[in-house]
Amino acid sequence: MEIIKLVLGLYQTNCYILKKDDELLIIDPGYSPRRIIEKIESLEGCNLKAILLTHGHFDHIGAVDALVNSYHCPIYACKDDEDILVEGKIAFHENNGLFVRNKINWLTTENLKIGKFDIRVIFTPGHTSGSVMFVIDGVLFSGDTLFLESVGRTDLYSGSYSQLKQSLKILNDLPLDMVVYPGHDGKTTIGHELQFNPFL
Repeated sequence: MEIIKLVLGLYQTNCYILKKDDELLIIDPGYSPRRIIEKIESLEGCNLKAILLTHGHFDHIGAVDALVNSYHCPIYACKDDEDILVEGKIAFHENNGLFVRNKINWLTTENLKIGKFDIRVIFTPGHTSGSVMFVIDGVLFSGDTLFLESVGRTDLYSGSYSQLKQSLKILNDLPLDMVVYPGHDGKTTIGHELQFNPFL
């Protein structure tokens, strides 16, 4: 699996395009739909199978509708963020009620298969009530639950530090050499975080 990282927008949000043969997944297309579409089109002959959202904050969803309108692909997210994603509850003062207008498929199980991609969904409330992480081909996409030597903030709408601390316990059950691609900043590994992350 090839992982293409685009750093987008004011908050430098990581958008990931995953490529397996001629199929693509996108995780957290937060900004700049034109830039994302240009990258997709440069991968000639590839089919966008779905968009996965780690949570509902506006800096992770801003390009979703434009991509769905262009590629008619499904969206997957956790229903516990429905009030942010669908109803436009304001999570930041800059949000201005940004929300997803296209239909969202709510994640209900820990295992999801989309085309050639086998996905493990890990439900990790804390940064938001509907935050999730995805394990795909042995790689963890942690959204804003886990960063390099840090964790996501919990002082925004539906955030909970106690829930986040509970959610982070799942890291103890993951392989130490598992690579982590977070929603912001650089990649890390589970082993590095268990050793150096002051929040763990």
